[in-house]
Order: sequence, then C-alpha cells, then structure tokens
Amino acid sequence: MKKSVQFFLAMSAIIAIFALLPPTTSAQTYVGSDKCKLCHDNVNATLGYNIYQEYTKTGHPYKLNEVKGGPPSYPAGTGPEVLNPPPGTTWDDYAYVIGGYGWKARFIKKNGKIYTETDQVQYNLASKTWVAYNKGQDMSYNFACFTCHTTGGSATGSWNAQTPDLGTFTEPGIRCEGCHGPGSDHMANPTSVKPPITGRNLTYERCGDCHQRGGKTASIPAKGGYVEHHEQFNEMQASKHGQGGSMTCGTCHDTHIALLYPAVAAAGTKALKVQCETCHTNKAITINGKVKNIECMDCHMAKSAKSAVAVQKGSGFRGDVSSHLWKINTNPIDKTAGMFTSDGLKVLLDTDNRGAITLDFACLSCHDSETLEWASNYAKNIHDGITTDARFVSKVPTQVELLQNYPNPFNPATRIEYQLPKLAHVQIDVIDPTGHTVETLVDAVKTAGSHHVRFDGARYPSGMYLYRITTGSTVITRKMALIK
Repeated sequence: MKKSVQFFLAMSAIIAIFALLPPTTSAQTYVGSDKCKLCHDNVNATLGYNIYQEYTKTGHPYKLNEVKGGPPSYPAGTGPEVLNPPPGTTWDDYAYVIGGYGWKARFIKKNGKIYTETDQVQYNLASKTWVAYNKGQDMSYNFACFTCHTTGGSATGSWNAQTPDLGTFTEPGIRCEGCHGPGSDHMANPTSVKPPITGRNLTYERCGDCHQRGGKTASIPAKGGYVEHHEQFNEMQASKHGQGGSMTCGTCHDTHIALLYPAVAAAGTKALKVQCETCHTNKAITINGKVKNIECMDCHMAKSAKSAVAVQKGSGFRGDVSSHLWKINTNPIDKTAGMFTSDGLKVLLDTDNRGAITLDFACLSCHDSETLEWASNYAKNIHDGITTDARFVSKVPTQVELLQNYPNPFNPATRIEYQLPKLAHVQIDVIDPTGHTVETLVDAVKTAGSHHVRFDGARYPSGMYLYRITTGSTVITRKMALIK
C-alpha cells in the first residue's frame, strides 16, 4: 500500500511538471474552403448574412481560375466576358486564367508559362479589347505570382509536372484560409480555437500582404502617369488615416460582400460598412445653399491608379482603381508636377510622408472641359459653399422627376438627373434587357432639389437599358441606349 502511494505521488509530480511546460503544437495545415463551408454556409446571427455565399460573389476567389476545356465560371450578374481564349489559341492550351473578374484576364499555359507570344494575350474587361503583356518574354507562373492569387501557396515543389520549381498551392484563388490562415486546428476544435489570423493582423496586415507594391511602406510606385495597381496599403501608409493607426482596411470594408458588383450582393448588405460622412460631418458641398448630390469618395478617392484601362478625356484623367490617399492637392498644378516624382516612378510625399491626388484626377475627370485654374478656384474652399449668379439658383421642384439621361444614346457614360420636392430616401437602379438589375447607382437619403448621378456602361454590352428611381411610393422608369 505504501509503495502504491509513493508511485501515485511520483506520477502526480511528473504530471505537474509537464503542466508547467509550454504546450507543443504541430504545424497547422490547410483544410480547404469546402470544410469552412460546413459551418459557415448559413446566415450568421451577428452579421445577418451567409458569410460563405456572399464571399463567393467577391473577386477574391477568382484571382486564379482553373480551365477545364472551356471558360471559367464566374458569379451570375458580375459581368465578366472572358468567353474565348486569346485569338489563335483554344481553351485546351491553358491550365488557368488569372483574374477575369472586374479588370483583366491573363492566361497560363499547361507548361506553367504565362501566354505572352502575341499582341493579344490580356483581355481588358472595361474596354473589351485584347492587348499585349510583356510580349515575347519567358514568364513562369510561380510562387512569386501566386502568393497573392492562391490559398496555401508554397515555394517548394511544382503545381505543374512539366516545369520544376514553380511552387505549389492548396486552392486556386483567395479562399477562406487565404485570409484567415490554415484552419486545421480550428477545424479540430471550432468552438475553442479561432483561425490563426485575427484582429488587426486580419483586417490590416493580412490585406497589406497583397495590396502593396514594393513592401509595406509609404513609398507608392507609379507608372505611365498613374499609380500602379494593388498599392492600397502603400497609399494608406502615406495618408493621415493610415499613419494614425486607428483605421484599418476592415474599418470601412466588409470583404465578404461584393464591392465591384453591388447588385449581386444579398439585400441589405453593404461592402462599405461606413461612409466618410460617418466621421466627417458638416462637409457637404453646397451651391447657392443647396446640397450638391456628390459623394465624398467621388473627389477624395478619385481613380488615379491603373490596373487595366485608363483614359484621358479633355483636361481630365481617370484610371480604374480608386485612390486611398484621400488628400487633394488644391493648387492649379497637374499630376506630372504635383503628384509624381520627376521620373514618374513614385508618388510625391510631403514632409509628413503624405501624398495627395491632383485636380486633374479629383475634379477634371468629370469636368473635363475646364482648366486646373478653374478647378483650383472652387476646390480651395469648396466646403464653405459655392455661390453663383442669383439667376441660376435652383427652385425646389413640386414633385419627383426623373429626367432623360444625357447623352442618349451614350458610350460609355451618361448623366442621369432627378429632382425631389423634399428630403427622401432614393434608389436608382439600372436594368439590362433581360430584366436584371446590373447596378444600383444611388441608395441614400437625398435633400430636396436637383441631383444627378453618372452611369458608366464601359463594362456592359450594347443594348437598351432601363433606369428606375424609387422613392417612397413613387417609381419612375425611363429608357436609355448604350451603343458601342
């Protein structure tokens, strides 16, 4: 009996010692988004929407798309038109399509090489045109590329048996674990163990792993008169918001909700959780005392970056990616001298390490027949209110009006004007010939008076479209023609 007690006491001591040692952990592994779907393919009680279903409508899962003898499959209503491979080739020549959701598509051959042989290798969705991409260069699709295009990327091995040292990945596209990290431990104990990437590391640092160019710094690369794309983290670092540390990407963005194609998102969901006005109150632009129908983002997040297509019209410039600098240089100076370094390879930063967009992006992208001097005259004090000649003071309309768009027919953009007799919630939808709502242009409370909104049909095919205003019990619909 005495020996038994001694043995028990000895074992208890050993157990106590092991309890004080740090836990041993095995390396976490990727389980695949189908495993995530088992628990998250339902309406989340806190968020009020189905996380899995909504995230599959965003662009992240379509950064890399497998080809199986035909075009990749994209979410209904998102508008991708990569229906044919590059001219002179067939789908059987390719293993994957890079992108194809929102901006552009490139093609990866079965030998692991990116197709660069001709002047028609990249498809730009906005212009519906084929363009060259590093023509004739030998470009392998390897870990350096797909570290931001796939989930579970590894520099070892090869996803393609024909070409060594390409690296491997668990899933094509940015799937659940592409952001949240490998989920084996969470899968084994979902109630007690969270995914490895959480908090600020998820809502800011993880975003910055891919949405940067040249490192997570305030240095912002530029090329050809535009900011280079996937640089949002760099711009945040060169802005007051990013430097302050209180804001992250997740402050504004709900990355589970489609941003580029809002019409496909579930009713009531918003890709942008907060608006600028939430914090920046009393910043409306007024003309003759009446609030101008313009969003803060129209000017402060002007499209000064280029992913696929950028255009110059008159005195204005417009890329296809919104700025995340927010600050506007209100001096009458163009982008060449006022936004970029003399060699055109970087964004100019001031003594506080902050950059700013110039008026040829912020103002003249819309007011393309005006000058920098004209824009600067208004921009310097624009939030103090603008007063014009009394003859042009608008009168409050007596009823809801939806005016004919102008120009009509149009290509690619047109202006839609509407009038409200009183403060009201307004929704304006654009409807394609099949009856599908392709875009919601306005979904907000608007003041009494005249307002307008711009519809850009660059990514849509030619045809007769409807545009509809809904406010209270009033619904008005008109027709417009997009002809390319």
